[in-house]
Amino acid sequence: MTRLLKGDVEGIHRELELYDSELIEKTDLSLRQVACVAAGISEKDVIQRASTNKAAVIPITVGEGVIPSFSTAVKSIIQHLGFQAVVTNETDVAGIAEGISHGANLLFMADDLKFIALNILTGVAADNGEATGKGFAAALEGMAQGLKEKSVLVLGAGPVGTSAVAFLKTLGAKAAVFDIDDSKVEKLKDDTGINIEPDLKRALATYRYIIDATPQGAFIQLDDVHPDTKIACPGMPLGLSPTAYSSLKGGLIHDPLQIGVAVMLTMALL
Repeated sequence: MTRLLKGDVEGIHRELELYDSELIEKTDLSLRQVACVAAGISEKDVIQRASTNKAAVIPITVGEGVIPSFSTAVKSIIQHLGFQAVVTNETDVAGIAEGISHGANLLFMADDLKFIALNILTGVAADNGEATGKGFAAALEGMAQGLKEKSVLVLGAGPVGTSAVAFLKTLGAKAAVFDIDDSKVEKLKDDTGINIEPDLKRALATYRYIIDATPQGAFIQLDDVHPDTKIACPGMPLGLSPTAYSSLKGGLIHDPLQIGVAVMLTMALL
């Protein structure tokens, strides 16, 4: 997973109401509803399960260590969806023990390589990469008012991108993929129904619906895309240049944690 910076996450807990209202305006779906679509669970079920599932966010110190404000941001997103959540005072294994002692059955933990939500009652481990890919595809479907039979370009064939492609296929979309690493797209060439795009500039100009799942910043210029393009950008940093962002922001879904964490939570309930 891309390692986030303090500046990416420190204001999330203060802005969730505004974030949700803007998401509804663009997609006709709230954050919880996007997560439900992505996970394949009804909103009624999620609301009911909020009273019987509690989350603990455990700071993990291995590798490059704890990202300031990360745990608080994750907790605030979980609480925004109606669930109880705590950040443990202890870290690592001691934090896991503390979370369980608080009655939590959903443990959110991230190191430099993985970010998961583990349901200790069912053994389900919801991965952030898969959850983020599904979630942004679901949000794009909301913006597009349905993606069935529509062509969607996915930039990046890593865990987020491949998850988005798989979910787009369940939505009936015509998925296409571009990645600068040929070894990644090679794995998708035998997947029926997926178009591999060899030329980025041509692809950006052709598709009206795009998911940018790359970690590259500001590589999409305004002249590269159609003015009516709808784009979901789970990648950090944002792939749009400042000029492209200014022009396309009305048709843009982009956040560092909100959708991914919300979908992890709903997936962990399954």
